[in-house]
Amino acid sequence: MPYTLLMASGPTTKTRRIEIRITEEERSLEQAAAAVSGETLSEFVRRAARHEAERTLAERTRYVLDDEAARRFLTALEQPSPDSERGLRRLTEKPSVLSEA
Repeated sequence: MPYTLLMASGPTTKTRRIEIRITEEERSLEQAAAAVSGETLSEFVRRAARHEAERTLAERTRYVLDDEAARRFLTALEQPSPDSERGLRRLTEKPSVLSEA
C-alpha cells in the first residue's frame, strides 16, 4: 500500500516524538505561520513536514512531461528500437533473481 494511503487510512494516536534544534529566527517564523494558520506550532510543523515528505516521495514516483516529451515517450513504447527489443528478450531469458513463492 502506498505510504500516503497508509497514512490516510484513519486517525491514529500520536505516540512518537521528534526533537529538532532550530534557531530563534526559525522558531519565530514558524510560530507566526502557525498562528496565522490557526494551528499550534506542533500541528503546523507536523503538517508542513508531512506535506514536504509526500512531495519528496511523489517526485520519485511520478513523472510530468511536456507534450513533446510525452509524444516521444509514447512513440518509444509503441515502436521500440531493435536494440530495445533485443535487450528485453535477453532480460526475459535470464533466470529471475526473485525467489518463486
